[in-house]
Amino acid sequence: MLLAVMGMWVEAEIASIQVPEQLPECPVRFIRGTLVARDGTVWAVGEKESVYRLQVGDRAYEKSWLNMDYYSGFPKGKNFTCIAEDKAGRIWVGTDDSGVAVFNGREWKMYDRSNALNGEHVYAVAASPVSGEVAVATSGGVSIYDPGNDSWKTLDRSTGLVEDQAASAAFDSKGNLWLAYAVGGISYSPRKSGYMQWKNVQAPWYWDGRQFARQPYQPYGDGLPSNACNVLACTEKDQVLVGTCSGLAYSNGISSWRYMRGKDYARKNMGIYGSSARKTAVPGDGNSKMLSEDFVSSVLRNGTDIYVGYRTAGVDVLDAGTMTVRQRIRKGLENVDVSSLLVLGDGSVWAGTYGKGFVGLKKGSLAYRVDRKKQDDEIAFPSPAGMEEPAAVLKKLEKLGADAHAGKSVVFRGEDWSTKGDWCGKYGLTRATLCAANAPMNNSEFKAKQLPLRMETSADDPKWKRVYPYYWIQGLMGLNRSKGDGLRWWVQSSNVAGNRNVLFDPSDSTRTEAEWDDHGEAYPSFVDGPDIWVAVEVPEGVHEIALYFYNPNGYLQNESRRDYVVEARRHPSSSIQSLFDNKADIEIGNRTKKGKMLAAFMEQWQSFPVEARARVSRFAGAGVYKRFMCRKGGVYLFHVCRNGSFNTILNGVFVNALLPLEMRMPDELPYYVDGLFAGIIPSPERVHSSVIGREEKVRLNQLLTLQYHPRYATPAGCSFLNRYVLSSFRKAAEGKKKSMCLEDWFRWEARIYSPDVRSSFDRTMASAWEQCQIYYPDLRSRECVPNAPGTIPFSVNEVYLMDKLDIDWRQYRDDAEQPPAKSVQEMKKYLEHESQKKTTT
Repeated sequence: MLLAVMGMWVEAEIASIQVPEQLPECPVRFIRGTLVARDGTVWAVGEKESVYRLQVGDRAYEKSWLNMDYYSGFPKGKNFTCIAEDKAGRIWVGTDDSGVAVFNGREWKMYDRSNALNGEHVYAVAASPVSGEVAVATSGGVSIYDPGNDSWKTLDRSTGLVEDQAASAAFDSKGNLWLAYAVGGISYSPRKSGYMQWKNVQAPWYWDGRQFARQPYQPYGDGLPSNACNVLACTEKDQVLVGTCSGLAYSNGISSWRYMRGKDYARKNMGIYGSSARKTAVPGDGNSKMLSEDFVSSVLRNGTDIYVGYRTAGVDVLDAGTMTVRQRIRKGLENVDVSSLLVLGDGSVWAGTYGKGFVGLKKGSLAYRVDRKKQDDEIAFPSPAGMEEPAAVLKKLEKLGADAHAGKSVVFRGEDWSTKGDWCGKYGLTRATLCAANAPMNNSEFKAKQLPLRMETSADDPKWKRVYPYYWIQGLMGLNRSKGDGLRWWVQSSNVAGNRNVLFDPSDSTRTEAEWDDHGEAYPSFVDGPDIWVAVEVPEGVHEIALYFYNPNGYLQNESRRDYVVEARRHPSSSIQSLFDNKADIEIGNRTKKGKMLAAFMEQWQSFPVEARARVSRFAGAGVYKRFMCRKGGVYLFHVCRNGSFNTILNGVFVNALLPLEMRMPDELPYYVDGLFAGIIPSPERVHSSVIGREEKVRLNQLLTLQYHPRYATPAGCSFLNRYVLSSFRKAAEGKKKSMCLEDWFRWEARIYSPDVRSSFDRTMASAWEQCQIYYPDLRSRECVPNAPGTIPFSVNEVYLMDKLDIDWRQYRDDAEQPPAKSVQEMKKYLEHESQKKTTT
């Protein structure tokens, strides 16, 4: 039998399919996405593994999963986030830090920020059943591929999106595009508008005047129950289903929404701080109109059944007509996240879980057949995106007028999944805190050499004075906690050199997995908190404040349940440091006068306007920086909300200020001069003041200035800036023979990584550590820094004495080429003798 496919003739084999009652065990245990392709094959993607395909049938070789890294061009990473099939039969697979991989049946090809996308982390992929367009929802916006003209289009806040991070995307039967944002509600755009006109739906951000309740009090109602969305699905009946952190919303259009919540809603209301007035009637457990859980992680409609998957409570089967629960499925799904749902051709329904692979929900009973096409010609790959001209983007940026955010102080810039723990030289240029990295003594703190700012004393007196800016970072536990409890400083593991997600610590040249921890595991999941608050004080001027999150135990059953909402506020006072003069007062549970005062002030903090929000989810495979731009000096408050998670953790806080290009050259930037960086920090390759040209200096200074201009510190402005940096990199990469300097610098600012950049980082930090050991002999002692590289088995006093006696300490390093003249014990005896001689003298 011959069929016409994509303009070419192929031979079709009509195959009768038999699906076993139990699928072969899937190698992907931590499933993030599943797919039943049109040829009947089952696909699974997830974390820690690869991409696997199962050809369901009755032949022997079809009874096991095939690792798709068998085909050339397969992505190098092992963390995959989502999967979809387009009309041409291509398979699109999202990654957590490398863009999207496309499979044409014979090989793979990558599309990332260098050639197509605006973001490296892919949250969702959806294909239009009408036009064949493919929407790729990334960390930097939504990129749409149009196969009709083989072109790409980028959507972000500058083109009308509520936020750049869409947690889920779907096309309805008419080809209209729907987006569910990580923390921004829902948007809809008709196909005929070219996805340039948007209608938005949002829930109230708070349901009380004090801004403590981020969820409705009632189990049912109109509208959305939450703006923190997890999944969106458009059904064959054009019903739209949206799973949120506070229940399920459903609609047959953009304007009319209803929601239903889980049976845990009342306990969650009672778990809100100060919730004595929030008692609600609790329906009986058998109430068919109540979901089993508030946190909806997956949805699927199959005929008249709607399957709803949860973070911990299994799966419910709802009647699509009455929206009542028909069945509650728990077996095999106890305390595991149902991340995906799929239906095979025989009618069997399966749950893809984050931790247990596939779990069967319903047996199949239908006989079915599929056409398996043998293609004579391979399907063409999409072309790379047409390059945006940096000058055109800059022109649009300069024309950008004031928007609704212009009068506010802080805006979410975006997220970075590429840098991972290699923060040095990109974040913390003026101030950095590695949370608990030196616990129980302290955090690892980094303060740049204080650079004077020239400030006019007054309008009448044009004289200038030198002012040294001050930076301050403080973390503390939230209000909703037990008496006497406080923020924990937790060291998970030290010297984890092989894990780049762990922050690099220049103070001992190692990676220590450590975090601030709100002790949330000691509180029931329905308690709203305790949470982590971070207070950051910056001087006048525009600053970037970045929070780093990494979930080191994200593949353990309980610890995988970490999903936060970050709220950013500005404090009306210029400084609040006096509240923290006594460290004991930070523990609000104390009965001290200042402790009670701090608690009262924190209640006020909660009532301040939230000016920016972000979501932190699925960060076990790669750590992520959440970047905020602050338009002026003062105190900024970041509330990391636990959101029913196992606990709340935070790994690092970083502050950047505008530094002129001349101060950012690797041969001119010794600003961590107190020994932490020894004057050597990572920087773009091939960028040195002696070789950079005048024209290049103008462009780079313009780039730096634009990113810290208060006019562009708005949602649309930040998206435009991200596009400008990315287009500048692509332009420079195209003409790299003319200026490799520009290519490297724009790559650096765009946070685009390559093996060369990683290797350069390692070499630079190794050189910095060697210089530190030269300047500070105590850093040579294994007693002082036991996990640091290049140390020797001597005490600090012995090392200093060796330095005074002009003894080459390097001969005792583990990497010494020749054995030392004296053994370690002989040298220790010699040093002891010399020390006694000196004492006697």
